[in-house]
Amino acid sequence: MDRIKGEIRWEFARSGPPEGFPAFHDIPIGRYVDKDFFELERRRLWNKVWVLAGRAEDIPEAGDYFTFDDLGPPIVVVRGRDLEIRAFYNTCRHRGAPVVRSAKGSARNLRCQYHGWTYDVDGGRLVSVPDERDFVGLCRQDRSLGMIGCEVWQGWVFVNQDPFAPTLREWFGPALDEMEELCGESLRVVSTHSQTIACNWKVTAEAFLEVYHFRHIHGRGAGGSETLLDSRGATMGLLPNGCSRMITPYSVSAAAATGMKDWSDWRHIVTPGFADITTVNDMFRCTSSAYSLFPNLITPVGAEGFPFLVFWPLDIKTTRLDWIFYAPKDWDGDEIPERWTRRIENFNLIMEEDRRNMEPMQRSLESPGSTGIPINYQERRIWHLHEQIDRTIGIEKIPGQLRVAQLLDPYVEKAGATAGAR
Repeated sequence: MDRIKGEIRWEFARSGPPEGFPAFHDIPIGRYVDKDFFELERRRLWNKVWVLAGRAEDIPEAGDYFTFDDLGPPIVVVRGRDLEIRAFYNTCRHRGAPVVRSAKGSARNLRCQYHGWTYDVDGGRLVSVPDERDFVGLCRQDRSLGMIGCEVWQGWVFVNQDPFAPTLREWFGPALDEMEELCGESLRVVSTHSQTIACNWKVTAEAFLEVYHFRHIHGRGAGGSETLLDSRGATMGLLPNGCSRMITPYSVSAAAATGMKDWSDWRHIVTPGFADITTVNDMFRCTSSAYSLFPNLITPVGAEGFPFLVFWPLDIKTTRLDWIFYAPKDWDGDEIPERWTRRIENFNLIMEEDRRNMEPMQRSLESPGSTGIPINYQERRIWHLHEQIDRTIGIEKIPGQLRVAQLLDPYVEKAGATAGAR
């Protein structure tokens, strides 16, 4: 925290980027509008990465399951009799029918409703075949359900289709270390929201990777002169594998409203009326602190709860954006308390301001007037995202005119580093 506070002071004082910081070439427009590039993402990005599938408490008992289709192929996530959570392709190995048809439920075994082939909930092993005598040479061991990578971190369930993928901890690394204090296992879903936005998924994600736009899109008061954040002091942490951190200080008015002397007066502020995650540090309490988990999860964290923003490409110019609020649940029943209703309404207003900006952008990107996207130093988390997209797909598989140069490795905070690049 001391290092990051020093970086914020440096950001306020600087007259330009750090000496020697690379100049970015324009991001090629084709990365947002080219069908071949979108197909590369579909075939070589989304089937290699860890993505959020759900919560462990949604399947508390042996045999409980939920389905997950956001990667394209149908997947079922199930808790085994040993209480371990695993994920399988929801595809019977006989004729391809789903082995579960409900979005969630509980079953002793996973049984295809078409012909009754039955699989256990532990390893997806084929345990029963009606009229098995009619199959010549059938080997049950060769017909288990297809298992995919599945790991649980702090109650969040992630899946990965790549059998050679690094572990969840290896992939997200320092970002998970820094987010451990959020005590995710003690949190519960407060509310879930979803909207379809007429733009490429990267346009949507990029809106949450910088605060360069903040006073122009989210300003309040006359002429948008009042803002909650001071983007001049924002500091970006570039983390391994395309992950990142952004810490933005409060504006003068926002700091005063919370009782702080100035932006740097980080203290243990507890929001009245909300259950508090007591382990959350003072920096998270007194700034806007956000993490990006590559490729499609961004979270602005907080001590009383926070949302996960998740971006799912529906097609080349349509994205589904989900935001799910998690918090310590200190009330009974399913009805959301008024204090949380107000907070969610305020956040939804910000989300609507972003949505109104995103949709026209996609149309403009498809215009002959768009020839490339210049990225500045403040927006370097966007470049970091694109670099990792290319590395995950395979740089050599991307047409030369659609690649981004690999420039930011010297500025990535490596594990165990005592000081990160600004």
